[in-house]
Amino acid sequence: MDCGERPLLDPAASIDREYCLRHEGVWSEGSGTELTSLKIVQDEINRLKERINRVCTEDDDGLRRWRLHTQNTHPLSMAPKLLREQFNCPGTSQAYCKFLEILRRYRLVPPTLGQLRSFHLCEAPGHFVSSLDRFLCTFYPKKEWFWKANSLNPHHEDTKACDMLLDDDLILRHPEQWYFGDDGSGDICKWDERYRDFLAFTRGFDLVTADGSLYTQDAPEEQESAILPLLQAEVEAAKKLLTFFGSLVIKIYTMFLPETRSLIQNIASYFDNVYVFKPMSSKGGNNEASCSLFSKKNCQRYLICMRFRGDRAKLTEQNNAETALISCEIYFSKLQSSFIEMNLSTYNVISKEELGVYRDRIFSEFHKRALTKFIATPARESHLNQLTLERPWIDMFEKNYVERLRCINDEQSALEHLRIFLREDLMSEHEECGSEVEVEFAEDELEFFEWEGYRLIHERVVIKGPVCSQIKHSLFVPPVLLRCLHFWKPETIIDLCASSSSHEPSPYAKSLQLSGRIVVDAAKLVSSKDWLFLLSGILNGVRNEKIERLEIVWSEPSIPFVLSRYSVSVIVLLSVMFFQFKIGGGHQVAVFTKPNYSEDIPGSFESYLTVLDELSPRKGSMRCCVPPSMLAMFHPYVLDLNRHQWRQLLDGEELGIK
Repeated sequence: MDCGERPLLDPAASIDREYCLRHEGVWSEGSGTELTSLKIVQDEINRLKERINRVCTEDDDGLRRWRLHTQNTHPLSMAPKLLREQFNCPGTSQAYCKFLEILRRYRLVPPTLGQLRSFHLCEAPGHFVSSLDRFLCTFYPKKEWFWKANSLNPHHEDTKACDMLLDDDLILRHPEQWYFGDDGSGDICKWDERYRDFLAFTRGFDLVTADGSLYTQDAPEEQESAILPLLQAEVEAAKKLLTFFGSLVIKIYTMFLPETRSLIQNIASYFDNVYVFKPMSSKGGNNEASCSLFSKKNCQRYLICMRFRGDRAKLTEQNNAETALISCEIYFSKLQSSFIEMNLSTYNVISKEELGVYRDRIFSEFHKRALTKFIATPARESHLNQLTLERPWIDMFEKNYVERLRCINDEQSALEHLRIFLREDLMSEHEECGSEVEVEFAEDELEFFEWEGYRLIHERVVIKGPVCSQIKHSLFVPPVLLRCLHFWKPETIIDLCASSSSHEPSPYAKSLQLSGRIVVDAAKLVSSKDWLFLLSGILNGVRNEKIERLEIVWSEPSIPFVLSRYSVSVIVLLSVMFFQFKIGGGHQVAVFTKPNYSEDIPGSFESYLTVLDELSPRKGSMRCCVPPSMLAMFHPYVLDLNRHQWRQLLDGEELGIK
């Protein structure tokens, strides 16, 4: 290459990606571009999409080779692995790296405050929190940190698995830090003014982040309009949470729609200084297969808003806002186009040597910006709990589970995936159902029996919520099975302890004779009140040595599963009373034998059941009443029971499997 020749891969396309929207309360003058210019840049991107599509479909290996090429031209896709392996940063991700860049570039942590208060919206699995933790431990080791967070709840039975991230590690390690709304879903689009006021009950937060996104690959052309309600909810929450002079970091996408620009104009007007920034570790161009799969990640940017002024900022001049926002969108769209053009022009022609030079330059700049040599040796221990927790349900969620689940969208696709699922399940090795399980609890495992109601709710042992009309997500069956059943035969999705809203125990629950050998028909218990009434009666009978055996059956023709956290909670609490239980299957769900001696049952058990009864919602139902550690302990047994149930339900002949 001649000395004066521009390199095929230009590092500037990945390094310099910032646009100032407001400075000292004044909107940027922009470039004076007319509105029609937005259509021009959109048309250019669409033409590039068509070229990518042709490259990926020119032969059978086109897609694989294109993805490999774009991976090479985005070397910072390896940054999380680099930080983990060489710079002592566990649990990293692209989001971790992006926020690390943002924290280093902008003064979001007030240096003079003794305590930083931060709130993180749409945060799971928690990489912004982890990144901020490492940043504070490295550069502000003496600063106290108070943080709270929100996300879609990965345990919520009323939210489809393909609509959320299911990594719950940080949530389980810090349950008291997370807010999931009145319904427990974590969907901030459902928050009303009353709940936002509740979150802001104390003084505001110095830093608010919002990293929300939606799956829009099914209709990528509608991405911007689809994301708008979420963006609106994030904005409304942020305005309520922020303290005076606080900062906001919020993920945004394109600004082609007037509604998007109006929303961003509104939130930006509350701040003195506003930037739009695309971190180096964020993809610059496209790496997908076709126009229909044009990656939304390439359109991601972050709105960096500093010095929140509240209502006082509304009086600032707004005339230049539209011009500034349009110019900003044109700037980033052109950056995206140039990066895609660079990928196309270097495809099949770039040498390994040129790729190496480019990669070294990009990583060198990233190390300088992130100050990785300092990050590797923080000045204090992490603020976060480092305990390793058992989460056996994570093994059921394969790497690309969202894409696989999204492919199941009608009865035909459900049947096809059910056949695959059952064939793989029958070929795998599992322990036989029917084995007797002996359970002994350590004293500290049951200490939550002694907690007051406030603590039980605060630490998310007791979870309340609206009645779930149909289970859409469960920790105790593979998600592909549940989604297939939803499209194939939704009436087969039956939870053992499915409940309706009820104030009083049912006549059937009151009629049970709780002595000797008891048979309980779970199909006739209709609410969490019924189950609590039953648990109290059985506990009294066991203490007084009146009960020998408990059998839970199902009298309906249907086959029940143990799907909800509440159903597993009931099994756990029964196991505190009985030393042994046997997993049944079919219509004999479980048998509990060998009642424990009274002295082996915690003395606080009765008072705990009383607290549960007092906490039972008048409208809605109880979603869980044991700690996640108990759900994890019983997970293999419940999964084994459910396996027996789905094998009985999925008759191989009916599905065409022999």
